[in-house]
Amino acid sequence: MICYKVHCIFCKKIFEVVEGTRKYKLYKENMDGKFSCEDCDRKIELEARKGLLGKLN
Repeated sequence: MICYKVHCIFCKKIFEVVEGTRKYKLYKENMDGKFSCEDCDRKIELEARKGLLGKLN
């Protein structure tokens, strides 16, 4: 399996992008792009859900 080491733009940690994943495909299309790790993706998604639910109440 092929994997690349990428820097997260939010937490500045290095994470691996493994072949066969969506992030791998995005990385191969744009190697100079900015990517976030799974932990930061999860935090962003939770904040977005909180914001959406706050607007519905």
